[in-house]
Amino acid sequence: MSEMKRTSIPVVPCILVALSLLSSPVLAQKVSAIGIDRSGLSREDEATRKKTLEDIRTLHAAWFRDGPTSGSAQGVANFVDEVRLAKQQNLKVLINILQMDEDYDDALPMNDHGWRAKKLSQIDLKKFSQRFRHLLGALKEANLSIDAVEFGNEDDSYYYDADVPNGHSASQTELHTWLHGYGEFLKTGAEILHEPNDYPQSQIITFGMAHGYTAPGHPSHNLSNPAQVVAMLKSVDGFNYLDNASYHVTAYGTHVYASPANAGQSATALLRQDIWALGRNKPLWITEWGFTDATKFPNAKGQTASQGMKEMLDAFDDLGQRIPIGPMFFYSYNSGLQDAEGKESGLVDKKGSFVPAASVLSARAAQPLQPR
Repeated sequence: MSEMKRTSIPVVPCILVALSLLSSPVLAQKVSAIGIDRSGLSREDEATRKKTLEDIRTLHAAWFRDGPTSGSAQGVANFVDEVRLAKQQNLKVLINILQMDEDYDDALPMNDHGWRAKKLSQIDLKKFSQRFRHLLGALKEANLSIDAVEFGNEDDSYYYDADVPNGHSASQTELHTWLHGYGEFLKTGAEILHEPNDYPQSQIITFGMAHGYTAPGHPSHNLSNPAQVVAMLKSVDGFNYLDNASYHVTAYGTHVYASPANAGQSATALLRQDIWALGRNKPLWITEWGFTDATKFPNAKGQTASQGMKEMLDAFDDLGQRIPIGPMFFYSYNSGLQDAEGKESGLVDKKGSFVPAASVLSARAAQPLQPR
């Protein structure tokens, strides 16, 4: 669901983090499962949904990630059908739940990306609860299981949560507003999900952090070091939004978009920043990963997109020996980005045929998930 244009993440050395990770004992870490995201699939016709999920399973993916696009009766029915088709392919499903326009009492202003500017601090939690309960009820009626739910998406960015200041760094007051707004959204959804008659065994994942980069001298549109901010959810006005009597967050969501110039190095640097702030008590789920701009391949080293993908996967697996990493969802099945030379950033081309990078992902996904 990362619809914004990505900027390259600078590789900033962090000596303390590097030493901490490198000196840590090797964990009995399993090879992380591979997932694939295909956002908005429920908008497509059933034949497209069916073929897409069959193709994703053909690539040996174990997980699939998407979320409903509407709370309307038709939108819910389409998403239920999408989950049904995913389950027929023996895919585990990570459902991404975002706030929607219909969760608010008043008309929302437009942001400069042409989206409605939604502040989680102003969401009508009763409307959100009703919509979410309706979705869960429809899934239960269809006898479908829910493996995990990711509450929010890139909410460290102004474009997904307008409580993030647009044009300047967050003050302490603004940061508190953000923490309380996201915390209540997470708490409301998690408590409903884990009600005894709903899905008490489903895993709860925090929103995937965008890690937006602000160039020197330019205005900020994101929270700096979002992992530190997520860690603050452990105590907001004395309440722990991550672990409490009603629910326990399973894992932290993170998005890793690497520079094509140095894919493995930039991905590693970003994940190290996350683990430094959040610790290793909960795993990191990489709910989106890919490149800041896949059209930049071949890079200066002559690497193709396939070689860049292999480098990223190797970096993830190397870190997985030291820190707990959960499923890793490639973004995305059909990203649709294409330059004048026809280079693709997804796994299929405009005709729906697999691009070379798909075989790299498939080979990694086919590896058995056994301890190393």
